[in-house]
Amino acid sequence: FSYCFCMEIVLIRHGQPEWMPNNIYTKNPGLTSLGKLQSEKSASVFKENSIDELWVSPLNRAQETFAPFEKKNIAKSVHVYEWLQEMQDDEEEALYGKGSEEIMAFFAKRNSQSFEEWSEGNHGKYMEQFSKNIVSNLESELNNRGIVSLDAKYDRRFDFSNSAIEKLMIISHAGTMSVLLSYFLNMPLYAWTWRKFLPRHTGHTTLKSTQISGGHFFRLKEFNNVSFTDSDEEQTY
Repeated sequence: FSYCFCMEIVLIRHGQPEWMPNNIYTKNPGLTSLGKLQSEKSASVFKENSIDELWVSPLNRAQETFAPFEKKNIAKSVHVYEWLQEMQDDEEEALYGKGSEEIMAFFAKRNSQSFEEWSEGNHGKYMEQFSKNIVSNLESELNNRGIVSLDAKYDRRFDFSNSAIEKLMIISHAGTMSVLLSYFLNMPLYAWTWRKFLPRHTGHTTLKSTQISGGHFFRLKEFNNVSFTDSDEEQTY
């Protein structure tokens, strides 16, 4: 019998944000009262020191989601990384301070574009830079911990022979998570990928590694697990 090193990565989206206090679209919102409840329940599943490292976005909604995890000492060490922030292109920046009708009209128009328009337009070009920034920082941090991407010809194959961590948790955002999932599962990334993977607020998406073909690759163990909630009303997107 030989011990096989396996790695587990838990991706968690922030709780429900308070996007429209007083019907005005807000930059960097905190959580609603439901968002805080979701975060408490999400954290309740994990035991003290059960996670080697926890990485978290600096934005308010991610930090407030992280608060109960911190209180319970779920992770042995914590790192706040700027590059885990949600995407925010110039057109989205211009929406802050606007009312709900304008916001809904903007996103309805964007979501009705053809794939070509979406790829070649402002958001597509932005998404390309956004994802490159995440992947280059992610690879750098993984390398620092002895987790090395060998190739992605068939699937993304990793070398864990010098790995310093077995369990990693990342609390971030839907757009950030779409890049992380695309990277670890070696799937194509497009401007609308954040609509393809639709994580629930504070749901647990877990990737687990398997040793095969001279390395390790990640498989999707569970997606959007919100079994810690007590009603459908507590499950939001």
